[in-house]
Amino acid sequence: MKAILLFTIFVFSLKVAAAQETAIKKIKELYYQVNEDNYQSHTVKLNTMRAAIGLQTTKIVFYYYSWQSNPEESPFELDYGLMKIETSYNIAVSMEYSNEYLFDKNGNLVFYLRKAEGEWENSSIRYYLDKNKLIKVISKGTDEDGENLDHVSTKNFKQDDINSVKLCLLNANRYTDFFKEMTEIELLEK
Repeated sequence: MKAILLFTIFVFSLKVAAAQETAIKKIKELYYQVNEDNYQSHTVKLNTMRAAIGLQTTKIVFYYYSWQSNPEESPFELDYGLMKIETSYNIAVSMEYSNEYLFDKNGNLVFYLRKAEGEWENSSIRYYLDKNKLIKVISKGTDEDGENLDHVSTKNFKQDDINSVKLCLLNANRYTDFFKEMTEIELLEK
C-alpha cells in the first residue's frame, strides 16, 4: 500500500513539474513574440518634484492591439487587448527602476520583471505566473549592503516573493483599469 501511495505521489510530482515547464515555455514564447511584434501603444509621462529627491520622472507605456467591436453599426467602435505594460521611474540621479507586466490573450498577468540599477541596488527579479499563481522566481543581483539576492525557485517560495506577487497582481489590475479609462477618455472630444 505504501509503495502505491509513494508511486502515485511521484507520478503526480512529475506531472506538476512538466505542466510548470510547459507554462514557463509558453510565457517565454509570448514574451519574445510581444517584444518583436509592432503593437499600438499609449505612453504616459509624469514629472514630479519630490522633496529631498528632486525631479522624479515616471513613464508608463501600454502595448495593445485593437479590433472593431461592432463593424456593422460603427467602424469607429473598438475593443482593446492589453499585452504588455512597461513602467520606469527614477529616484533623483541615484536609482533607475523599471517594471514589465506581460498579459496573455485572456488578460491574465503571466510574467513580471523588475529591474533596479544604481547606487543602492543592482538587481532583477522575474515572476512567472499561471492562473494568478506563482510558478517560478528568478532573482539576481545585490542589495545596498552588497548582499547576494540570487535565487531560483519553482516551489517552496519565499514569503517575500509570494507577497510581491500579490502586489504585482494588484498593480496590474490598477494599470489595466487606468488603460481602460485612457481609451475611453481618448474618445471624449471626438
